[in-house]
Amino acid sequence: MSRKPHISVRMRRCAVLLFCLLLTPVAAQAGDVLLPADYADINKALITGHVIPRYAALAEKAERFNAAVRGYCAPDGSSADALEPARTAYQDLTDAWAGVAHIRFGPVELLMRGSRFYFWPQGRGRVAAAIASLEASADPQPLTPDRFRFASVAVQGLPAAAFLLYPNGTEKTLTERCALVSAIADNLATIATALLSEWRDGANAFATVAMTPGPDNVYFESHAEVTLNFLKALHTGLQSVADIELKPALNDPQIAFLPPEGRELRTMQRVLDALSELYLGKQGARGLASLVERHGIDPALDPLMRKAFAMTSDTAHAIAMPLPRAVRDEAAREKVKKLHTQITALRQIVGRRLARALDLQIGFNALDGD
Repeated sequence: MSRKPHISVRMRRCAVLLFCLLLTPVAAQAGDVLLPADYADINKALITGHVIPRYAALAEKAERFNAAVRGYCAPDGSSADALEPARTAYQDLTDAWAGVAHIRFGPVELLMRGSRFYFWPQGRGRVAAAIASLEASADPQPLTPDRFRFASVAVQGLPAAAFLLYPNGTEKTLTERCALVSAIADNLATIATALLSEWRDGANAFATVAMTPGPDNVYFESHAEVTLNFLKALHTGLQSVADIELKPALNDPQIAFLPPEGRELRTMQRVLDALSELYLGKQGARGLASLVERHGIDPALDPLMRKAFAMTSDTAHAIAMPLPRAVRDEAAREKVKKLHTQITALRQIVGRRLARALDLQIGFNALDGD
C-alpha cells in the first residue's frame, strides 16, 4: 500500500501545529519600557548593517549586468560564449534584488523605482505585450535613457530582461534585441546606483534622515516610526511570498513564471533569507531580535521565531524541483502547501506578538486588499 497519503497528512498536521503554536498568546512579562534611544539604536544597526550593504550589492551586480550585456552586444560579442556571462550576471542581479525587495520605504518609493526594477507578478502576461508594443512603436528614439525611463514599467526591469535572455524559441533572438536589452541593463544600473547613493551619500542621505527623526523631519517624527517601517518590511515581505507568489501557484498550476526554470523558487529562498536576517541579524549586524531579547517582554517569542525561521528555510530548500512542476507533483505540492502555511504563520506572529513586544502597531498595507 502506498504511504504517500500518510506522509501528506503528517506534513499537514505538523504545519497546522506550527501555525497554532505561533498564534498561541503568551502573557506579557514585566520588562523595561522601550525608550526612543532603544529604537534609535536598532535603526542605526539595521540601516548600516542590513540596508546599505544590500543596496551596495545591488548596485554592484547591476553594473556587472550592464557590463555583461554591453560585452554581448558589442560588434564581436554576440556569441554563446558571451551569452552565458550575461545570463549569470542577470541571475546574480535578481538574487541581489530579492535581498533588498522587502525594503519598501525610502528612495525606492520615488519615481516608481520598485516597479520599474521588478514589475512582477502583477505583470504576468503583460511583460511580453509591453515588449511587443515598444518594438512596434514608430518612435525612432524610445530606448534613449531620457525616454526609456518613461516607458511602461513592464518593459524596464528584470522580468523584461528575463524574457529577452531566455527566449522560448518563437521570439526574436537576443542578438536582434540588443538595443532593448542594453536599454534595460543601463536603466537597472542607473536605478540601483541612485538607490545606494540616496541612502548613503551626502548630508541629505536617507540614512541620515531616518536616524534623525523629529518635528522638522518630513519623513519620520520619531525613532519608533522608523522601527515600525522595518517591522512592516518583515511583515509585508512574508505576506508577499505567501500570498503573491505561492498562493497563486497553488490555486492555478498553469500560471506563468519567469524564465529560466527554477528562478521563482530561488528568488523566494533569497527573500526568505533576507527576511530572516532582518529579524535575526547576521555576521555582527544586529536584527530586530536584539530588541526583543534586550527587553524580555515576551520571553517565549524569540526562541519561537528562531525555530520558525529555521523550519521555514528547511521547507523552502526541501522543494527539489522548480515551482511550476512542484505544484503539479503530489509529494512536492504538499511541501509547497506546508511552506505557505509556515510563512503565513510567521506573518501572523510578526503582526501580533512581535509588534506587541516592540510596542508597535502594523495596521494595513497595500497587499491587504479591501
